[in-house]
Amino acid sequence: MLGFVLLIAATGAVYTPYDPTGQDYLARFEGASATHLLGTDMFGRDLLSRLLAGAGVSVTVSFLTVLVAVTGGVIIGAFCGYWRGWFDRIVMMVIEALMAFPGILLALALMVAIGPNKYGVVLALALAYLPSVTRLVRGTVLSLREKEYVEASVALGNSTFYTLIRHVLPNSLGPLIVLSTTMFGWVLLAESSLSFLGLGVPPPAPTWGNMLAEARGYLMRFPWLGILPGLCISFALLGVNLFGDALRDELDPRNN
Repeated sequence: MLGFVLLIAATGAVYTPYDPTGQDYLARFEGASATHLLGTDMFGRDLLSRLLAGAGVSVTVSFLTVLVAVTGGVIIGAFCGYWRGWFDRIVMMVIEALMAFPGILLALALMVAIGPNKYGVVLALALAYLPSVTRLVRGTVLSLREKEYVEASVALGNSTFYTLIRHVLPNSLGPLIVLSTTMFGWVLLAESSLSFLGLGVPPPAPTWGNMLAEARGYLMRFPWLGILPGLCISFALLGVNLFGDALRDELDPRNN
């Protein structure tokens, strides 16, 4: 399921049957037909083309957000967990304060300050989910730094940085991979929510969230306008969650 979503996103990035933002007022609210396989919206735009292009936008935003959040969280969490000291105490106070706010609420506040655009969404969501990554990496590094192989590496004269990169971080990848996969689904839903509220990627650029927002006033007469993007979001989230569960079971040492 996740592979299918990624395939659709890749297809939408390079090809769509029609221009996703092209308007044709003579073809407004058409149902499924040979010309428009999934029908058209209130501006006569082809829904299939917009769903394909929207998949590309949503997946790209989610991937970039996870990449930024994981990179920043690994750097900060590894530094705090391995060297500790006053810097660790200050950073963790800030992290605990940020984690007191739900991720979507923090992202909403940041988007109000940044303004609606694709890279603003990436930055806001990355900052919102960075504390979760930082906390996980720090906890894992704290437990690993006392292991015998880490002490042996230090006793052999290896530098602290080499020991961290070579021995500590590779052994903390399992939980991090599972969290990254799960976070991809969180971000996908959060991006759709922000777009639905008008704080995500601004129209006319298609995303599944703003397609849902545009369909609100027409659901009684033209329900497919909301059903199609809603099904896409649900399908993608289900695929990500099932993949994350399977990955967690596979990487859990208690199951091996």
